[in-house]
Amino acid sequence: MSNKKSKLSSKNVFEISKEGSLGLLAYGDIGLREWRKVKKEIRENNTPNETK
Repeated sequence: MSNKKSKLSSKNVFEISKEGSLGLLAYGDIGLREWRKVKKEIRENNTPNETK
């Protein structure tokens, strides 16, 4: 599974995985939003595009 690096603050850079972490939870809403964004990107990259 791919990891995405995201900047949660001006000083810290964290790797966000699809599974998430307690560290992201400690950031509260900001961490949850970034985690959801990573999950969505992974899901979109793994889903084949359907064309009709």
